[in-house]
Amino acid sequence: MRFTIEEMSLIQALNHTCRRMLIFEIRASLPDMEDRELKELCEKTLRKVLTMSDDEFAAIDFTVDEEEEANE
Repeated sequence: MRFTIEEMSLIQALNHTCRRMLIFEIRASLPDMEDRELKELCEKTLRKVLTMSDDEFAAIDFTVDEEEEANE
């Protein structure tokens, strides 16, 4: 599963020590979110994470490539 740079940045900003904690944090933050775009990003990221296994999630390198960021 591929995450966009925006999704990776969101994941890095939250507790991503394990898949279940990330899911908890995203779900807990959604009701209070007023920014529509951020809420959509969180919902999209949550859907992706929910389809993964814990092992698949643990295998992901969540470092964002600086070269990719420079090209945006």
